[in-house]
Amino acid sequence: MYRDKRRGRRQTLLCTLCGQEITEGEEYWFCSGASVCAACLPDLARRELAPCREIRGREAGL
Repeated sequence: MYRDKRRGRRQTLLCTLCGQEITEGEEYWFCSGASVCAACLPDLARRELAPCREIRGREAGL
């Protein structure tokens, strides 16, 4: 959560991918400007690792 400096209140932290609130004490990942909850971690990994994706039998030749 982030503290709103003007009012001294905490702002809600939302998962960039699903929009659900990330509550205090809950683990999350911050990557490339996105805050991502544990449930969305596999989707984040797929997106971030997409350039490394290969299909067996169709590997790019060097």
